[in-house]
Amino acid sequence: MKLRILITNLAILFTLHSVYAQSQVDEFAKSIKSSNLNEHVYVLASDSCKGRNVGTKGITIAQDYIVNQLKMNSIVKPFLSHSYLQPFQLIKSNPKIIHVEAKGQALKAFEDYMYGGLYDGYSKELNIVYGGKGTEDELKELDLNGKAVFILNDNLRAAFKSSGIAKRYGAELSIIANPKNLNQFESLSSQMKEFVCFSGYRLLSDTLDNRFFKEGSSHRFITINNQLVKKLTSRNIQYWNRSKANDRKTIGTVSVNIEKQRPDTVIANNIISYIPGENPDEMIVVGAHYDHLGVIYDKIYYGADDNASGASALIELANAFAEAYKKGNRPEKSIVFIAFAGEEGGLCGSKYFVDQFKSPEQIKLMVNIDMIGRPDTKHIDESDYFYFINNGLSDSLISRNNELCKKYLLTPDYTSHIDASDHKSFKNVGVPTIFFFDGINTDLHKTTDTPEKINYKRMERITRLIFETVWENANIDNEKVFNNTETK
Repeated sequence: MKLRILITNLAILFTLHSVYAQSQVDEFAKSIKSSNLNEHVYVLASDSCKGRNVGTKGITIAQDYIVNQLKMNSIVKPFLSHSYLQPFQLIKSNPKIIHVEAKGQALKAFEDYMYGGLYDGYSKELNIVYGGKGTEDELKELDLNGKAVFILNDNLRAAFKSSGIAKRYGAELSIIANPKNLNQFESLSSQMKEFVCFSGYRLLSDTLDNRFFKEGSSHRFITINNQLVKKLTSRNIQYWNRSKANDRKTIGTVSVNIEKQRPDTVIANNIISYIPGENPDEMIVVGAHYDHLGVIYDKIYYGADDNASGASALIELANAFAEAYKKGNRPEKSIVFIAFAGEEGGLCGSKYFVDQFKSPEQIKLMVNIDMIGRPDTKHIDESDYFYFINNGLSDSLISRNNELCKKYLLTPDYTSHIDASDHKSFKNVGVPTIFFFDGINTDLHKTTDTPEKINYKRMERITRLIFETVWENANIDNEKVFNNTETK
């Protein structure tokens, strides 16, 4: 009888302890409020921050804001040598400039043509010959050495491949038009016009063999609108579509002047803080990039959802875990909070952190937050919808996520495997990752990604869910909940 009473009492105590522990989790999760998230987003996506492009005053303002928010809580400590900042060098290209002329008249980029390929200081006037549909069988029969070849292709997105074939047979430039889709050039140019003015950059280590300026290409090509065909060749596109490849007749000339890319060095900074755990040899990394595209054609690309939303959630998560720590809830694993710079140029900040971190096996989980402010175009009227992207998670952890989603009235989608964000740098070295993501909305990488379009209540619920996810993983044996292969 006494043993039965003892067991019953222990069961009651265990239940009470579990209820108490959960009530504490709820208490700290509820400290994450939509009003605070709103305040952070409006600062980070403000006119003052000017789109937060690396190497600009605007991103320095954003950086200082994030650091000052972290400093408000003494529990959140600098992770590296008494500094919140991890500086790293980027090689940044100047704007890409080319000049193209036909019959002595300057052509207009994105109206008449788009250029692709090398930026190597090339300048030459070339005779143009006709290369038909640009197939291997056609081009190998032509003398293309030192010439420009005019090619028809039913898909301008394949221009790079066609020009590569022409290069192998001696062509110095390929000129490509689409005889089937008369509006494809205009559609592509409207998408690309502003992004070529976005100054690209790479980590210093990625530029040592000059890969950055070769940009994966060893040839040059231009795609043109169909109206330009007649100006270049004296015949319309329908005429050439009925004609066979022929190198015996020059059908026009084109002058091309391509300015050489000249690199500048800029310093970017990851912002890294942490809350110490009981076991200093194990950690959870929570990351969100805080950079964006900056100013292009005098227009600010605010980046409210991408990714002022994630950076704002990072600030609130650090504060919530600090409050828990103050009340005696020290995590088993340390929790490292990283605001990455240089994500938009190729995950540069996260790559640098991983490259410099000598013991990636200490990182038991990386949680990436990139765009959590609004649903994507497929779920525009479903504010509860978001993407939960993972590698190596067990069924038990996904089941737990489903429970948390029910609690926070959220609907997770496990079908996406998008890698185009900072978690990829960790995944590449074998760290299990979770990626919280909106999906693609209509304002992504546009000037219209502004703070008033964020659903802050939805963002609050997702951030609270992330808090509980990190809380649980900071206090469990991750070997039991992560597999070595991706979850389907």
